[in-house]
Amino acid sequence: MSHAVIVVNRRAGAGASEVQVLSQRLSERLQERGVTTELIRFAEQTPGVLSWRGALDRALVEGTGRVYVLGGDGTVLAVAARLVGKPTPLAIIPLGTANLLARDLRIPLQPEQAVDTLAELTDDAVQSIDVGRVNGHLFLCASMIGLTTRLARTREAVRGRGLLRIVLRFISKGIWLLRRYPYRRLHLFTNGQPIKVKTRALVITNNPVGEVMRPYPSRPRLDTGLLGIYGIHKGPLHELPRLAFRLLWGRWADDPRFFHYRSETIRIETGRERKLTVMNDGERLRIRSPLQYDSLPAALRVLAPPAGAGAASSRGESGPSQRGLNRGFASLLRGREGRSSR
Repeated sequence: MSHAVIVVNRRAGAGASEVQVLSQRLSERLQERGVTTELIRFAEQTPGVLSWRGALDRALVEGTGRVYVLGGDGTVLAVAARLVGKPTPLAIIPLGTANLLARDLRIPLQPEQAVDTLAELTDDAVQSIDVGRVNGHLFLCASMIGLTTRLARTREAVRGRGLLRIVLRFISKGIWLLRRYPYRRLHLFTNGQPIKVKTRALVITNNPVGEVMRPYPSRPRLDTGLLGIYGIHKGPLHELPRLAFRLLWGRWADDPRFFHYRSETIRIETGRERKLTVMNDGERLRIRSPLQYDSLPAALRVLAPPAGAGAASSRGESGPSQRGLNRGFASLLRGREGRSSR
């Protein structure tokens, strides 16, 4: 690798000044290793200059060795879409709120540490992961429909306004939605098998998640070629605290209120053709039903620390929590999702 592209989102959670410092730090670390760098500003257009997509596509044609992206999950998805099916690997410096893909790749969540770690990795650290797709639209982590999309929009509206204000807004918005947001009858087809559900929300993940979901759901593997589908059956509101407890502590898989399946393909029908709001990695889309989900196996090359290298510290978890995750991963891989095999 003699040349690398650095894509920066100056509107990311870190702020423009910190993003500039981080990109400069990364450029210096790479130059110390004999790598020239090119900076591309995400979603910014200068008159007479190529768009960021055009600049990135040109660099890929010219044979750039790596693409580093500084931003959150939405920025990562947009950049990754230009790299799907190409040999150039993607390296993520996490600057968003959840940073779900970075967590699953065991990339340090502290941006400075991520810069130093990824700049030192050789091509031996490149791996191939799956990419999810719904009606032609890509996602790397999760695609959501229903109530969860409304909550995600609330998160975006209060971003940067302080933790207490965010929590209070989420609680009030959640209560409002639970009282007013309707249950919908959906027809699911997993590997061609029909399933009827009545739910307020669905989450489809690119590779199944583990059982423990604190602080965020995580995926034990990113190369299974499978999708996970998750939701909650209609039921009384007073059970919500119990369901939340089960989600946090990894005891949801056998609860009758939860449904979950694993499948290579998923088709979702709404009874009649209509446009649905879909959130792919936090990006809002309007897609006409039916929704057809599938997986593009090993379609994206990514740069990540070797398995087990600083996994606990990169996730901000202690040893016991990590052991709990590992138990959840193991049980998932053993096929404890009993309803998935029906």
